[in-house]
Amino acid sequence: MRTETVENYLKTIYNLSSDNTAVVTNQKLADKLNINPASVTEALRKLHELKYVVYEKSYGTRLTATGAKMAIDMVRRHRIWETYLAKELGFGWDEVHEIAEELEHVKNDKLINKLAELMGNPSFDPHGDPIPDAKGKFQKNKFVNLSEGKIKGAYKIMGVSDHSPVFLKYLEKHQLIIGAEVQVKNIEEVDGSLVVLCNKKEVIVSPKVAGNIIVAVK
Repeated sequence: MRTETVENYLKTIYNLSSDNTAVVTNQKLADKLNINPASVTEALRKLHELKYVVYEKSYGTRLTATGAKMAIDMVRRHRIWETYLAKELGFGWDEVHEIAEELEHVKNDKLINKLAELMGNPSFDPHGDPIPDAKGKFQKNKFVNLSEGKIKGAYKIMGVSDHSPVFLKYLEKHQLIIGAEVQVKNIEEVDGSLVVLCNKKEVIVSPKVAGNIIVAVK
């Protein structure tokens, strides 16, 4: 397998496994990578032979310690590149993901650490995702999804879990960006939509959108 293919599989398994705390099914991995399930099965067998994953056909896949370290290194490189592109080069948060997908395969720890140092060793990327430090440690937080918000509750947007340009542009349109403060005015009984106040403007947020917005309770 090509090195980039191996890295992409490991990073995707890590992200789908809730930071390596859950087993990932073949179908879930195939859907995320947009690859035929049979091809995924073959790739997982090879990764199992390389001892990067533990794969059981009827059970699913989890990363070994070696595989998890490689995945976290990838996550660190990706999120630091996203942050650098946004903070230092002025790219929008809806642009950085695709570019970082290419740059993350440059395995030069000295370069990545220098970029992080230049930016003051940020703990979060432009989407609010935590950046692991050089030792692979993440900053802990007590954030929740906006979908868990309560009526009259006040929250601060800390991140998003959907990085697609369409979704991010939608949030920008309604000023639901990182750092924005929102208050839940009402929750519709029919479909669970939230009516939130953001910058003195009411916005109706669907359950799907709310489930992809990460907030801190004020």
